[in-house]
Amino acid sequence: MGDAFKNRKDELNKFFMDYYMMYQEKWRLGGVLHILTNKDLRYMLYGRFSCSKKNIIKWICRIKLRKYVCRYGLEIGFKNIGGGLQIAHGNGININEKAVIGEYLTIFKGATVGSIRSGKREGTPKIGSRVVICCNATVVGGITIGDDVLIAAGAFVDFDVPDNSVVIGNPGMIRSKENPSKDYLPVLD
Repeated sequence: MGDAFKNRKDELNKFFMDYYMMYQEKWRLGGVLHILTNKDLRYMLYGRFSCSKKNIIKWICRIKLRKYVCRYGLEIGFKNIGGGLQIAHGNGININEKAVIGEYLTIFKGATVGSIRSGKREGTPKIGSRVVICCNATVVGGITIGDDVLIAAGAFVDFDVPDNSVVIGNPGMIRSKENPSKDYLPVLD
């Protein structure tokens, strides 16, 4: 029983980090109004609680998530995503459930984080903290993306990316830049 409560508490803390990313303020009771009016925040709430231990809340949240898959094309596996997820313009976003993602990810419309099933890049990405994936960018394969990385709109990434980098173009090119994601992420306390 203690493990089920701990897991639920972890998911709730991740959701509070997601909320902070969207509104740059800590959770308060008025945040319920934000949940009612913001579909992306509602999706994240359902996604976080669909990963909890088997109980009625998990199944209700999974049923609610199906609506978002059909209506908005959001397919995000929340199991391995750290807290502080921000969905910007949430339509057509796909994140493979096996991808491992650190804290404070901002992802835009049309972005894909997926797997490659064979070859030397077989697997799913490992993405660090404070990463921004812009519109229609694609990140695939058993690669590692470092901390504080910005992947520009339309970029195709199937190679490792070091910390403090910007990836542009298709095929992707790496440019070194100090703190490239700062304009997309809130100032952390």
